[in-house]
Amino acid sequence: MERALLGGRYQVIRRLGSGGFSRTFLVSDLHLPNYPKCVIKQLKVQDKDAATLDMARRLFDTEARVLYQLGNHPQIPSLLAHFEENQEFYLAQEYVEGSRLSSQIEEGKPWSETRVVLLLQEILEILAFVHGQQVIHRDVKPSNLIRRHRDGKLVLIDFGAVKQVTSSPLVDAETGATNLTVAIGTHGYMPNEQYAGKPRFSSDVYAVGMLGIRALTGVHPQKIGEDPVTSELSWQPHAASVSAALAEVLDCMVRYDFRDRYPTATEALEALQNLPTPLSHNISPHLYHTWQRGAGGLVPSPQSNPGEAVLVPADTSEITAIAGTQDATSLFPLDTLYGARHTTQVRVRQQLGQLIASLPPIQPQTLLIVGSLGLVASLVALWQGGITVAFEPANRAVAAPFKSLSMPNLSTELGILLPPREKAAYLVKQADQLVRDERFPEALEIYKAAIAVQTDQAAAYLGRCRALIGLKRPSEAIAACNDALAYRSYYPEATRRKGNAEEQQGRLLAALALYEDTNQLMPALAAAWLDRGRVLQKLGRSAEALNAVDQAIALNRELAEAWTVRGEAAWTLERYDQAIVALDKALQLNPEDPAAKQLREQTRKTLGR
Repeated sequence: MERALLGGRYQVIRRLGSGGFSRTFLVSDLHLPNYPKCVIKQLKVQDKDAATLDMARRLFDTEARVLYQLGNHPQIPSLLAHFEENQEFYLAQEYVEGSRLSSQIEEGKPWSETRVVLLLQEILEILAFVHGQQVIHRDVKPSNLIRRHRDGKLVLIDFGAVKQVTSSPLVDAETGATNLTVAIGTHGYMPNEQYAGKPRFSSDVYAVGMLGIRALTGVHPQKIGEDPVTSELSWQPHAASVSAALAEVLDCMVRYDFRDRYPTATEALEALQNLPTPLSHNISPHLYHTWQRGAGGLVPSPQSNPGEAVLVPADTSEITAIAGTQDATSLFPLDTLYGARHTTQVRVRQQLGQLIASLPPIQPQTLLIVGSLGLVASLVALWQGGITVAFEPANRAVAAPFKSLSMPNLSTELGILLPPREKAAYLVKQADQLVRDERFPEALEIYKAAIAVQTDQAAAYLGRCRALIGLKRPSEAIAACNDALAYRSYYPEATRRKGNAEEQQGRLLAALALYEDTNQLMPALAAAWLDRGRVLQKLGRSAEALNAVDQAIALNRELAEAWTVRGEAAWTLERYDQAIVALDKALQLNPEDPAAKQLREQTRKTLGR
């Protein structure tokens, strides 16, 4: 097995590991120059009867589809290939060198609130994207998070347990509950509804909260008791000094009843970012060693002790495709500036570190000094050498939103200092916000700059398409969407936006075909179902329009336009009572919708109300 070419192109280098359902191999892709490495994940099928093979094929098809859907996020592994061979199923995935978020979350070694908040924000930012794509991960835990060595960013891995929220009538569109009947996850990180086989988006929020509690307390989740009356977790006795603000956020993340939690990662992230800033306290800068660029084939060992960064051969790095049973982080404390007694074996930017160390505890008004160019440049240099600078309350009594103070975000604000790929992504993010603000000409200029930095930046071409639609230049928009699809063949949003441009030109059948393609590519994209319903109504196919917008509403009940289109279709079909209900809902969501107002008044006159 290990010596054969898999899929006719992948040469196995060695086996990486085995889990309950799969095996993973490090391989070389012989069809590409320089034979780049990637990871092959093989589904272990015990029985080869038809029913088992059909189930295995369905599971792998689901995982592949989700990985394709999520693969445009820089902190989620890309899917390179998906194939079946000799009744075995294989995924070829991106090879990522890094260290698992497990070895540093150790029993009896609690983290400071600063480190916990930084970590939770990183995880929730990735998970917010996942939930935005209507996907529930279901197995968020330390061993499924890897700190990537090349840039120090967390990567969320192992989507073998994902559940995509579909438009099935058995799905609750408001809560994300699914009709799944098998519980998949990890003990200690699974809430009760997931044990029952009914995961929600908030089930992932629970797992992230448990991960934060584990880091904050140094106690494994399975060792934390419950209140016998309320069934809520009794974790605070293990963290007596935790601030009330952070405790409140964590409590909300891990509530027993899913209805009492933050519904998605986005709301949990907002709560963390809104923690009260301790402006009435002295603030001390602390350095955390988050990553080290591999030099001479060496990277930091995930087993390094606090204050140390022991280099080991890069071959010991862990790979995204492995789902180990350990838990860990490569967020190493590095010579904390006050009271540290550890010596660092590898000192990164030592002289700059001494500069920061010479600073006294910082008063709130003195934070303005950080804006001085010399110190900013020093801090960015520290970060590029593998350091995160965070500012903690000197008395450790209050948690704060550290997002704006951590060096990775500082360097993002100074986007010009980023490497080309990261700079292009940063520019696209800026331009996307301008599109949301309907500042289309400015957005076009920034997208142009992003493409100049990285010509194959598919997201920049998609952004141009959106901005050109906003400017009512559909022919140019179509060309931009075609460019996006040329650089990323699986890009449902680009297919959809090309349909928007065709619709803007009045080419309704061409637009409809593109919307139908988008529905096939990403069934959970509510906006594409709405687009399809709107065009069908324009074409006079009202019964089909009703079906399409019902799919959109099942996925997102807050789409005002979907209710308006539903009202129009019901009116055309002379289902006036249904039209009134739909139009009332549309106006509840958007009281200023002129089409809904006019049609509701017309419907009421028809009914004599």
